[in-house]
Amino acid sequence: MPIRVVRAAHAACGAETRVRVPGAIPARAVRRVVCESCARPFECEAIEDVDAGGAGWRPSLPDIGALRPRRPDWLDAEPGRVWGLLSIPLAAAAVIAGLILIRGSDDAAVTRSAADKSGEQSDAKLVRQPGWSLALPDGWQRSEGPSGSSFAAASDDGSADATLWIERDPQLSFAEFEARSLTQLRDLAGSAAVASRTTGPTLEKTSALLEANAPAEAGASVPYTVTLRAAGPYRYYLSTSIEPGAPTSVVEQAKLIHTSFLPEPDEQPTTAGTP
Repeated sequence: MPIRVVRAAHAACGAETRVRVPGAIPARAVRRVVCESCARPFECEAIEDVDAGGAGWRPSLPDIGALRPRRPDWLDAEPGRVWGLLSIPLAAAAVIAGLILIRGSDDAAVTRSAADKSGEQSDAKLVRQPGWSLALPDGWQRSEGPSGSSFAAASDDGSADATLWIERDPQLSFAEFEARSLTQLRDLAGSAAVASRTTGPTLEKTSALLEANAPAEAGASVPYTVTLRAAGPYRYYLSTSIEPGAPTSVVEQAKLIHTSFLPEPDEQPTTAGTP
């Protein structure tokens, strides 16, 4: 790997310290060094060592030094020499992670992230519609859903299906939406409970996961799982049902549909109806 050598002057003892870093990291990214003379860490403005015999090779990459994140306070603790050197590539990794987050809206990245959750990186495709998106696993096909639904899909073997309803009701609080959905699920399956709930600072950051099992004699699919989300005046009800004895892979794929579902607050979806 190409490397560059940077040097930093320690004002306290007057010594200079040279540090070897990967060539892709600019000299300005080196902010904290352990002095070679007195072995004490110090903050610095490192500069490239032009006399390093060609070690200062500059790759044709964008300068990411300006995007360096603010240094966490816990890094100001007294480090050992090895930790001081390791902090340099860690800081570069934080910059790269920040760039990835900035591009978080990229559809391909969303698809890969959702597919990773299922353990099958290339077996899901992004379904993007006005107001929402989700990852549809390989082996699932869109289908005609119930009247009033906005989206429906089923697994190839017919052992599982998914349905999305979107309702426009700005007066319906999330708590009321959750209570009504629980009642509907209990009427359908005989029992239902809130499996998990996330209460965020905004309506868009709030969600709930409902689960129910229908008795075998009811002749209905089991189990039922429902994800509740909201964005602006819209309420989203995403449900999946899985037949008894369905393959484990289908169960995991149904989980992927729920975990990847994401409303888009700034977009107006197709208003359909209630489940």
